[in-house]
Amino acid sequence: MIGGLLPSAVDRALVAFLEEDLPEGDLTSRLFFSDPSANRRAEAVLVAEEEGILAGTPFAGRVFALLGGTVSVDWRTAEGGAVGKGQILGHLSGPLLELLSGERLCLNLLKHLSAIATTTRRYVEAAQENRPPRMRPLRITETRKTLPGLRIFQKYAVRVGGGASHRSSLSSGILIKDNHIVGVGSVTQALRLARERAPHPYRIEIEVDTPEQALEAVSEGAEILLLDNMSVPLMADLVPRLRAKRPEVLLEVSGGLTVEKVRELSALDIDFCSVGALTHSPGDLSLRLDFLG
Repeated sequence: MIGGLLPSAVDRALVAFLEEDLPEGDLTSRLFFSDPSANRRAEAVLVAEEEGILAGTPFAGRVFALLGGTVSVDWRTAEGGAVGKGQILGHLSGPLLELLSGERLCLNLLKHLSAIATTTRRYVEAAQENRPPRMRPLRITETRKTLPGLRIFQKYAVRVGGGASHRSSLSSGILIKDNHIVGVGSVTQALRLARERAPHPYRIEIEVDTPEQALEAVSEGAEILLLDNMSVPLMADLVPRLRAKRPEVLLEVSGGLTVEKVRELSALDIDFCSVGALTHSPGDLSLRLDFLG
């Protein structure tokens, strides 16, 4: 396994990324270093330019392996570890041509995945700030709002940051959304049809955006409710009413969740906050490659 993922899935994605970036090789670097006598070995360091959480090291090393396996990576910071500005994350050693050819993809993955892990950690910490001891931990999850081709890596980075995974695809879970409800006519009808037709042993989740829909769904035996785009005061009133009707129902909150809003929500008896912003984090952690020789 590579980062807990199937090697074949990781390699297919990374090969596609390499084919996009150097379909016929690194033209500029080949001008100088394609001759074996010029392609001398060099060393490089990966340096954090901002503080954050490091994520993506299994994939960064794999990039160089796919380029020929002549570049070695010695990580000085553990995956998921906190890093400070200016901290050396790892040392790279290998031929100049391979180092330069894989540099950009290596940095892009590390930067993006580390930004996701860093943002996730902030949400995870906020989710526990006002949490009453009697309640189980409030879990932070991602959503399917991922970039095409990057989903397995982005969801991996959320887990590195302490978050949990939501459904990985439209095939991996049942989530009845507003358009499904409109299509079949009502919350009750949607739940009844889903229960009749769902494969065993899938649980059924339904998205609701009003208290009336939420109470209708829980009365109909919904196993998981997704409370979408509701205000904190509204949910503070609604959640106890839902628990009184069905104590075992799982309650997920989504829609415009900032760190500050999650901090407020942590006092409520909910189970999950799903945050689309996790996987399109703007890049809180950047890295640079410094050649030493």
